[in-house]
Amino acid sequence: MANNNSSSDGTRPHPSTLKSYDTNTNTLIDTLNDIECEANNNDTIAGVLNMGNVLEDDHQLALEEQGIVQKHHHSNNNDNNSISGNDGRRKSGLLHRQRGLLSSTSTNNFDSDNGSIDTGYGHKVRCHGKLMRHRDVDTGKVTNMELFFDLVYVYAISAISETMVEELSWVVVLQMLIITLAIWWSWVYTAWVTNWFNPDSYLVRLLLLFLMLASLILSAVVPQSFHELGLVFGITFGVLQVVRSTMATLALHGHKLQKVFIRILTWQATAAVFWIIGGALSGNARNIIWAVAVVIEYIGPMAGFYTPGLGKSISTDWEIHGGHLAERCSLFIIIALGESIVVTGSSFRDVLNEPAGVAMFVISFLGAASMWWIYFHSASNEAIEFVESSNDPGAMGRMAYTYIHFVMVLGIIWCAVADRLSIDDPFHVPYHKGNNSDSGDGSHGSDGHSAPLHKRSGAPPQGFEIKDMVDVIIIIGGPCLFVLGHALFRRSFDPRLPKAHLAAVIAMLCVTPMCVFLPRWASAVCTTGILLFLAIYESYFRCVFVHKSSVF
Repeated sequence: MANNNSSSDGTRPHPSTLKSYDTNTNTLIDTLNDIECEANNNDTIAGVLNMGNVLEDDHQLALEEQGIVQKHHHSNNNDNNSISGNDGRRKSGLLHRQRGLLSSTSTNNFDSDNGSIDTGYGHKVRCHGKLMRHRDVDTGKVTNMELFFDLVYVYAISAISETMVEELSWVVVLQMLIITLAIWWSWVYTAWVTNWFNPDSYLVRLLLLFLMLASLILSAVVPQSFHELGLVFGITFGVLQVVRSTMATLALHGHKLQKVFIRILTWQATAAVFWIIGGALSGNARNIIWAVAVVIEYIGPMAGFYTPGLGKSISTDWEIHGGHLAERCSLFIIIALGESIVVTGSSFRDVLNEPAGVAMFVISFLGAASMWWIYFHSASNEAIEFVESSNDPGAMGRMAYTYIHFVMVLGIIWCAVADRLSIDDPFHVPYHKGNNSDSGDGSHGSDGHSAPLHKRSGAPPQGFEIKDMVDVIIIIGGPCLFVLGHALFRRSFDPRLPKAHLAAVIAMLCVTPMCVFLPRWASAVCTTGILLFLAIYESYFRCVFVHKSSVF
């Protein structure tokens, strides 16, 4: 035993030193053993490796202070043999296994986000700031900060719908379409960023608060965005997009996603130029320039954000938490439906003494409830299961949640506008809008009721214009867009053709010519009835048919 513990130069450490070393070794082994058990329970090795490094460094430092570190390295195997019995051999094996893990990971230490080598300031910033979500242990849950961020977009959707109600025309509809596209794009890009970055990090929270302030400014100037406050909207939106991508690019230094965000930044900076130039102009020039900016924004993902010198991204570059993005988009559907509920409730206060208004209040609520049922009863959960098990979640995240969800959101916003119109004036007939004040020709009474059928034939009454058809487009188009978007959404994860959705869309298109001659309440009843039918199908008949098809 004495020879085993002696060094090559024949010197012998002091017995107390050997005893201290043996005690430290046993303590280290027991600690590593406990850490190994804890790692198995928690399914994370990152903490074990870091703690093992600390313990090993502390132990080596103690040996150096005792002046025998070189002797320890020279006679490492002999030291292990000094541990007596089977228990000693077991502990020695464990010690070597832990040291093997430490040495094997010391040359390939990855970021907590599992995406970059431990080099450069980017890794240090991400680790110390806890900027990235942990792919292995993070479930991708939606945080309170993200929910707080979403509150601004409740106001944004409300501003869009109120602007359309106050001055409903083809021009306003197209202008608010551009604004809705911009608002959705600013929100969905932030949802993608928080899919990788940790919203509970202080730095990410500060970024989200800045984006929240910018989005609040956007929402406040929506009614005047095509008038005197156009430049404010253009500058704010351009800065919002560029700052978000710039911060992400800097934080991803040395990360495999950095090139992706450099490409995104290039496209968004280009679009920001058009947003600002359009804001500085007025009239049709602003409409055209902003339409070009929207096209640049939306074709970027489809083109893989192709950038000269960097190439383009592919869907597999986007390693996302599919469940997180799915939940975020479903929450935005709730935000849009919430606007419909708010509009319905606020309009109801003005028609409490009018039976027709009260009836339209109930019809509007049933329409909103039907859309909620159609989306959330089965499709949202099925989509989450599909995207979480997909080998390419980025592809579905780009198409189903980034593009297709906008169609549903736009449809819900238009439904909110239609609800407001129907509750405020349920007896309005679009075909006779030009003659509301002319009761002498018998085509339309002063009370807003439609004229007899024999009076409706022939040329349109004096004052009738194509622009009056915007009422019908909003009332029918809102539910139609939602159903069409939901059909495309279901098609993205279910190969079967959504026949019920297609039947509902065809039915709405068929009733459109009749709605030109019908009062608003009748058009609302038709669309709500179709939505109710589709909701019942989603909750009952689909389950029955799917069960039968799976059996056979």
